Amino acid sequence: MKVTKVRLSIYIIITVIIAVTFVVYLNNRNTFKKDHNVKSKIEEYDLDIVYGSDSANLTIFLFSNYNCSFCRKFYTGVYPKLKSEYIDQGKIRLVTKLVALTNNESVINSLKIAVSINEYGNFEKLNELLLVEPKVIYTKQFNQVVEELTEKDDFVAECMYGGEAESYLSKNLADFKRLNCTGTPTFIINDKIIKGYMPYKKFKIIVEKELLNTLH
Repeated sequence: MKVTKVRLSIYIIITVIIAVTFVVYLNNRNTFKKDHNVKSKIEEYDLDIVYGSDSANLTIFLFSNYNCSFCRKFYTGVYPKLKSEYIDQGKIRLVTKLVALTNNESVINSLKIAVSINEYGNFEKLNELLLVEPKVIYTKQFNQVVEELTEKDDFVAECMYGGEAESYLSKNLADFKRLNCTGTPTFIINDKIIKGYMPYKKFKIIVEKELLNTLH
Protein backbone atom coordinates (compact mmCIF):
# COMPACT_ATOMS: atom_id res chain seq x y z
CA MET A 1 0.00 0.00 0.00
CA LYS A 2 2.83 2.38 0.89
CA VAL A 3 4.62 1.56 -2.34
CA THR A 4 1.49 2.39 -4.31
CA LYS A 5 1.19 5.75 -2.57
CA VAL A 6 4.85 6.53 -3.25
CA ARG A 7 4.43 5.70 -6.91
CA LEU A 8 1.31 7.83 -7.06
CA SER A 9 3.16 10.75 -5.46
CA ILE A 10 6.03 10.39 -7.94
CA TYR A 11 3.57 10.26 -10.82
CA ILE A 12 1.84 13.43 -9.62
CA ILE A 13 5.16 15.26 -9.20
CA ILE A 14 6.31 14.27 -12.69
CA THR A 15 2.97 15.34 -14.16
CA VAL A 16 3.17 18.73 -12.45
CA ILE A 17 6.76 19.27 -13.67
CA ILE A 18 5.77 18.45 -17.24
CA ALA A 19 2.77 20.77 -17.05
CA VAL A 20 4.81 23.65 -15.62
CA THR A 21 7.52 23.16 -18.23
CA PHE A 22 4.94 23.25 -21.00
CA VAL A 23 3.36 26.45 -19.67
CA VAL A 24 6.78 28.11 -19.43
CA TYR A 25 7.50 27.05 -23.00
CA LEU A 26 4.24 28.56 -24.25
CA ASN A 27 4.90 31.80 -22.41
CA ASN A 28 8.41 32.11 -23.76
CA ARG A 29 8.01 30.93 -27.32
CA ASN A 30 7.12 34.44 -28.53
CA THR A 31 9.25 36.49 -26.15
CA PHE A 32 11.92 38.89 -27.28
CA LYS A 33 15.23 37.00 -27.29
CA LYS A 34 18.71 38.04 -28.28
CA ASP A 35 19.91 35.51 -30.80
CA HIS A 36 23.25 36.32 -32.37
CA ASN A 37 25.25 39.00 -34.10
CA VAL A 38 24.68 39.82 -37.74
CA LYS A 39 27.62 38.49 -39.75
CA SER A 40 27.16 41.04 -42.52
CA LYS A 41 25.53 44.44 -42.63
CA ILE A 42 21.85 44.60 -43.44
CA GLU A 43 21.10 46.83 -46.40
CA GLU A 44 18.40 49.46 -46.70
CA TYR A 45 16.21 49.38 -49.81
CA ASP A 46 14.15 52.09 -51.49
CA LEU A 47 10.82 50.47 -50.60
CA ASP A 48 11.57 50.01 -46.90
CA ILE A 49 8.95 51.61 -44.67
CA VAL A 50 10.92 54.10 -42.58
CA TYR A 51 9.81 55.94 -39.45
CA GLY A 52 12.07 58.65 -38.09
CA SER A 53 14.90 60.93 -39.10
CA ASP A 54 17.94 59.89 -41.13
CA SER A 55 20.06 61.66 -38.50
CA ALA A 56 18.77 59.48 -35.63
CA ASN A 57 21.42 57.96 -33.38
CA LEU A 58 20.11 54.41 -33.65
CA THR A 59 18.51 52.52 -36.53
CA ILE A 60 16.32 49.51 -35.77
CA PHE A 61 15.46 47.12 -38.60
CA LEU A 62 12.28 45.09 -38.34
CA PHE A 63 11.25 42.09 -40.44
CA SER A 64 7.49 42.06 -40.29
CA ASN A 65 4.26 41.12 -42.03
CA TYR A 66 0.60 41.91 -41.52
CA ASN A 67 -0.59 38.32 -41.14
CA CYS A 68 1.64 37.93 -38.06
CA SER A 69 -0.38 38.58 -34.90
CA PHE A 70 2.72 39.46 -32.86
CA CYS A 71 3.83 42.00 -35.49
CA ARG A 72 0.43 43.65 -35.25
CA LYS A 73 0.68 43.54 -31.47
CA PHE A 74 4.01 45.34 -31.68
CA TYR A 75 2.59 48.09 -33.90
CA THR A 76 -0.56 48.60 -31.87
CA GLY A 77 0.91 48.21 -28.38
CA VAL A 78 4.62 49.07 -28.51
CA TYR A 79 5.16 51.33 -31.52
CA PRO A 80 3.01 54.30 -30.31
CA LYS A 81 5.14 54.69 -27.17
CA LEU A 82 8.34 54.06 -29.10
CA LYS A 83 7.31 56.77 -31.52
CA SER A 84 6.55 59.41 -28.90
CA GLU A 85 9.60 58.75 -26.70
CA TYR A 86 12.27 57.99 -29.29
CA ILE A 87 11.29 58.36 -32.94
CA ASP A 88 9.66 61.80 -32.62
CA GLN A 89 12.59 62.91 -30.47
CA GLY A 90 15.05 62.08 -33.24
CA LYS A 91 16.77 59.37 -31.21
CA ILE A 92 15.91 56.31 -33.30
CA ARG A 93 14.55 55.40 -36.70
CA LEU A 94 12.60 52.24 -37.41
CA VAL A 95 13.09 50.58 -40.78
CA THR A 96 10.38 48.04 -41.50
CA LYS A 97 11.12 45.35 -44.06
CA LEU A 98 7.96 43.50 -45.03
CA VAL A 99 8.66 39.84 -45.67
CA ALA A 100 6.36 37.21 -47.17
CA LEU A 101 6.79 33.89 -45.38
CA THR A 102 4.06 32.24 -47.44
CA ASN A 103 3.18 31.69 -51.08
CA ASN A 104 -0.39 32.85 -50.46
CA GLU A 105 -1.24 35.25 -53.30
CA SER A 106 -3.51 37.46 -51.20
CA VAL A 107 -0.82 37.93 -48.55
CA ILE A 108 1.86 38.71 -51.12
CA ASN A 109 -0.39 41.19 -52.96
CA SER A 110 -1.21 42.97 -49.71
CA LEU A 111 2.50 43.45 -49.00
CA LYS A 112 3.15 44.60 -52.56
CA ILE A 113 0.41 47.24 -52.46
CA ALA A 114 1.55 48.34 -48.97
CA VAL A 115 5.12 49.08 -50.06
CA SER A 116 3.90 50.63 -53.32
CA ILE A 117 1.52 52.98 -51.52
CA ASN A 118 4.14 53.80 -48.90
CA GLU A 119 6.54 54.86 -51.66
CA TYR A 120 4.13 56.75 -53.89
CA GLY A 121 0.87 57.42 -52.06
CA ASN A 122 -0.96 57.84 -48.74
CA PHE A 123 0.21 54.92 -46.63
CA GLU A 124 -1.39 55.68 -43.27
CA LYS A 125 -4.97 54.61 -44.03
CA LEU A 126 -3.95 51.38 -45.75
CA ASN A 127 -1.49 50.57 -42.98
CA GLU A 128 -4.15 51.10 -40.33
CA LEU A 129 -6.62 48.91 -42.22
CA LEU A 130 -4.14 46.03 -42.54
CA LEU A 131 -3.22 46.26 -38.86
CA VAL A 132 -6.81 46.36 -37.62
CA GLU A 133 -8.45 44.03 -40.16
CA PRO A 134 -5.76 41.72 -41.59
CA LYS A 135 -8.34 39.29 -43.01
CA VAL A 136 -9.70 42.03 -45.26
CA ILE A 137 -7.08 41.02 -47.84
CA TYR A 138 -9.19 37.96 -48.70
CA THR A 139 -12.24 40.01 -49.66
CA LYS A 140 -13.46 41.32 -53.00
CA GLN A 141 -13.68 44.79 -51.45
CA PHE A 142 -9.94 44.81 -50.80
CA ASN A 143 -9.20 43.76 -54.37
CA GLN A 144 -11.35 46.66 -55.51
CA VAL A 145 -9.38 49.02 -53.28
CA VAL A 146 -6.14 47.77 -54.84
CA GLU A 147 -7.56 48.32 -58.32
CA GLU A 148 -8.66 51.85 -57.44
CA LEU A 149 -5.29 52.74 -55.92
CA THR A 150 -3.37 51.50 -58.94
CA GLU A 151 -5.75 53.08 -61.43
CA LYS A 152 -5.41 56.49 -59.79
CA ASP A 153 -1.61 56.55 -59.73
CA ASP A 154 0.64 55.25 -62.50
CA PHE A 155 3.65 55.14 -60.17
CA VAL A 156 1.78 52.92 -57.70
CA ALA A 157 0.61 50.69 -60.57
CA GLU A 158 4.11 50.36 -61.98
CA CYS A 159 5.54 49.50 -58.58
CA MET A 160 2.76 47.00 -57.87
CA TYR A 161 2.66 45.25 -61.22
CA GLY A 162 5.96 46.17 -62.88
CA GLY A 163 8.17 44.02 -60.72
CA GLU A 164 9.59 46.60 -58.29
CA ALA A 165 7.53 45.49 -55.29
CA GLU A 166 8.01 41.81 -56.12
CA SER A 167 11.77 42.25 -56.39
CA TYR A 168 11.82 44.12 -53.09
CA LEU A 169 9.98 41.33 -51.25
CA SER A 170 12.32 38.75 -52.79
CA LYS A 171 15.38 40.65 -51.53
CA ASN A 172 13.87 40.91 -48.05
CA LEU A 173 13.16 37.18 -47.98
CA ALA A 174 16.70 36.43 -49.14
CA ASP A 175 18.13 38.63 -46.35
CA PHE A 176 15.77 37.03 -43.84
CA LYS A 177 17.04 33.56 -44.73
CA ARG A 178 20.67 34.66 -44.96
CA LEU A 179 20.48 35.92 -41.38
CA ASN A 180 18.92 32.61 -40.27
CA CYS A 181 15.78 34.33 -39.06
CA THR A 182 12.93 31.96 -38.30
CA GLY A 183 9.87 34.10 -37.70
CA THR A 184 8.43 37.56 -37.28
CA PRO A 185 8.83 39.99 -35.72
CA THR A 186 12.62 39.91 -35.92
CA PHE A 187 14.61 43.02 -34.99
CA ILE A 188 18.15 43.95 -35.99
CA ILE A 189 19.64 46.41 -33.49
CA ASN A 190 23.30 47.41 -33.65
CA ASP A 191 24.12 44.29 -35.66
CA LYS A 192 22.35 42.03 -33.17
CA ILE A 193 19.44 39.80 -34.15
CA ILE A 194 16.65 39.81 -31.58
CA LYS A 195 13.63 37.59 -32.18
CA GLY A 196 10.04 37.86 -31.06
CA TYR A 197 7.60 40.21 -29.37
CA MET A 198 7.99 41.78 -25.95
CA PRO A 199 6.10 44.47 -23.98
CA TYR A 200 7.25 48.06 -24.26
CA LYS A 201 8.99 48.18 -20.84
CA LYS A 202 11.35 45.36 -21.83
CA PHE A 203 11.76 46.73 -25.34
CA LYS A 204 12.73 50.10 -23.86
CA ILE A 205 15.53 48.48 -21.84
CA ILE A 206 17.01 47.06 -25.04
CA VAL A 207 16.69 50.41 -26.82
CA GLU A 208 18.35 52.36 -24.00
CA LYS A 209 21.24 49.92 -23.84
CA GLU A 210 21.84 50.00 -27.59
CA LEU A 211 21.55 53.79 -27.67
CA LEU A 212 24.32 54.01 -25.08
CA ASN A 213 26.44 51.59 -27.14
CA THR A 214 25.92 53.77 -30.19
CA LEU A 215 26.77 57.03 -28.42
CA HIS A 216 29.92 55.57 -26.88
